[in-house]
Amino acid sequence: MDLATDRDARKRDAAISTQSGGSFRPFDPAPDQVRLADIAHGTANVCRAAGQSRFFYSVALHSVYVSQELAAMGESPQVQLYGLLHDASEAYMADVPGPLKPHLPNYRRAEQGVQAAVWEAFDLPDPSETAWKAVKHADDRLQRYELPELIPSQDWEGERPDLGYDLRRDARENVPALFTERAAALIGETAASLP
Repeated sequence: MDLATDRDARKRDAAISTQSGGSFRPFDPAPDQVRLADIAHGTANVCRAAGQSRFFYSVALHSVYVSQELAAMGESPQVQLYGLLHDASEAYMADVPGPLKPHLPNYRRAEQGVQAAVWEAFDLPDPSETAWKAVKHADDRLQRYELPELIPSQDWEGERPDLGYDLRRDARENVPALFTERAAALIGETAASLP
C-alpha cells in the first residue's frame, strides 16, 4: 500500500507510516508491525504534560526514568521492561492527557489493543496485577517529581519525591538511543524478544 498517494481514503487512513519505513494500523494492531526503533523515536517526539511544560520533556525519557525507578525499588528486569514500555502505545497514538481519556472510550480501546500488540511483539505476557501496580506506582512517583519542574506556575498537592533526575539536562541527550539501550539491556536479562 502506498500510503502517501493512495486515492482511496479508507486505505490511506487505515495505517500510519513509521520512522522505520513500515506502517502501523492502530485500530487493527499486529505484533509484527511493532518496532523498538519506532517506539523509541515516536515517544521521544511526544511531549509530556500536553506540551504545557516550560521545556520539551518526552514520553520516552519519562519511560526510561520509570524503568530506573522500578530498578531502584528492587523490581525484576521484566517489571522494569514493563515500565519502559508502559506508554509505548503513544508512539503510534500520541499522548492524550489523563483528564480527557475517560471521555474517549474508543481511544482507550485502541490504546489497549496497541499495548497488547506491544507486549506480544516483545514476547511478554500481559503484566500481572502486581507488576502493573508496581509500574503505576513508579509512574505516579515520577509524575509527582516531574510536574513541579515542568509546570512551576501551578500549585501541586503532596510532597515532591527527591528522585535526583535532571529533567532539563537529560532531555538534551539522544533520548531514542537511551531508550533503545535501556530496552536492549532489559531484554538481555529476560525472556523477552527484540522486535
